[in-house]
Amino acid sequence: MGRVHIIGCGKFGQRALEFYASEMPERKLVLVDSKNENLTAATALLDKSEVDFAADSSDAVTYLVNLLADFADFRADWVIPTVPLHLAFAVTAEVTGRKRCSWQYKPVLPNLFSGERDEIYSSLADFICPANCPQPRRYCYHTKLKRRKSLLGYLAGLEYRLAGAKLPSIILPSTQVGPGLGGFPLRRLRRIVDFIENRYPGPLLFSTACRCHGVTNILAGNE
Repeated sequence: MGRVHIIGCGKFGQRALEFYASEMPERKLVLVDSKNENLTAATALLDKSEVDFAADSSDAVTYLVNLLADFADFRADWVIPTVPLHLAFAVTAEVTGRKRCSWQYKPVLPNLFSGERDEIYSSLADFICPANCPQPRRYCYHTKLKRRKSLLGYLAGLEYRLAGAKLPSIILPSTQVGPGLGGFPLRRLRRIVDFIENRYPGPLLFSTACRCHGVTNILAGNE
């Protein structure tokens, strides 16, 4: 059984470690946060439990880049990203040596808003989702209304052009591991990074998303 790397130990990171401590205490956790106060609070919480854990004060992007570099040792591990940035995209840009691009216009996605690092957030919900939402496939847990299409479907069919060319849309699916808590196996990100390096020299859309919520950046092509 692989380790679980909780990258970011603020509000949402603490929710993640509380979930694992109570529901999956057999999993070994690695707590990652460059802010000493966050890491101290997280380790203090787990010190009261019987969970096997380690703490690391590395920068989030640097830490995950290093995990990918040592993939043979971490192929069974999971990543729970709870830092306030599009972590998988930042890591992909770092590993591939590519830059991020700014949006020339807003794409057509539901309930869109922009972030500070050229990322665009989208959501099927125009309200704050309940923390215990299990993400049912065919309807909204909060409104009970039937769902025509998941956000993954919207992102897969996203139409966006740069210099006249339609950009391919690459999606890293986020799996729900607990109420309001998502993550992905490290091998999933490793496959995507390898695929981009070997198959897509040009610019592309890169999203991390679950059925309802997502974040998207434009990854520049090789220079």
